[in-house]
Amino acid sequence: MVSQTQLQAPSHAGLAARSDPIETMRALAVILLVSFHVIGSGPGSGLTLDYPHPLRLFADGLIDLRMPLFAFIAGYVYALRPVLRGHYRGFVLGKIQRLYVPGLVAALIFACLSTGMGTAFARDAGDLWQIAVLPYAHFWFLQAILVIFAGLGLFEWITGGRYVPALFGLSLGLYLLMPGLAVNVMSVNAAFYLLPYLLLGLLCARHGDVVAHWAGPILLLAGLGVAVAGAMNILHYLETGAFSVERRDGQSLMLGLGLAALLFLVLPRFPQIETLGPFAFTIYLYHVIFTAGTREMLEVAGIAPVQLVFVTGLAAGLFGPVLLHLAAERHPVTRRYMLGLKG
Repeated sequence: MVSQTQLQAPSHAGLAARSDPIETMRALAVILLVSFHVIGSGPGSGLTLDYPHPLRLFADGLIDLRMPLFAFIAGYVYALRPVLRGHYRGFVLGKIQRLYVPGLVAALIFACLSTGMGTAFARDAGDLWQIAVLPYAHFWFLQAILVIFAGLGLFEWITGGRYVPALFGLSLGLYLLMPGLAVNVMSVNAAFYLLPYLLLGLLCARHGDVVAHWAGPILLLAGLGVAVAGAMNILHYLETGAFSVERRDGQSLMLGLGLAALLFLVLPRFPQIETLGPFAFTIYLYHVIFTAGTREMLEVAGIAPVQLVFVTGLAAGLFGPVLLHLAAERHPVTRRYMLGLKG
């Protein structure tokens, strides 16, 4: 149970009638992320696929769900273990140890491998320090989440855990109206992008009884938002030949929030994929090494069918990090600095 010294405990009484889908959502988020990096961010990366290939449509069509879904889950998990009264410093240090340090280790490993292979993510030795404070590859998410946790923990410590709904409303305005900062230290611009999704996850966990009571209207509103946002994106595709790449607009916000809410309310449990849950963080950190390495090996072997390369890369990106996790957790040093786990 949540300690009485915590600011505000989650309420799940209203959700007791159905099984909590958060672990399935976590596994789904990981699968979507690995799929995206196998396919590539555009015709110049990954499988080098352009529109109208179905995999390109799949990758770009879900761009407003992938990282917002990770943020939603992060907010939900935060609600289970929020900052303790009088323990803000320990809370932040714990997040640094759990998220930032292993993220930095993984980023440095990835940078060294990328430099050796001469990829677009190569970095000169003198520039490696930038990885610690500036966005780099997919590791920007950890910097942004750390910024959010530090700010949210301080906000809750000052307010006693109240006014999160008001903060959620404010975050929507910041998402749509706040211009990007010129110096994006610790991916702070991405923090404003992720904040509404994280707060939605927090509210769903903390006020589960309210969410369950208003499930019908919430489903209707979320479904309407997804339908409108989806129609806008399809129209953009018909006009330009590609889905929208704008992340900080109303269409992206409606689609991301709506899909996250729909998944939370209606997604059934899939125990088969939930086995990935305990390894989700390690998969996030190291999957690109396995997906890129597998693609290179298949190219050398002359294996070119897109479907086969996609399935093989996806399997390598999911299960390669699992094997790495199982090996790294056996030693205290790798367990702590690669996985972010204690002792």
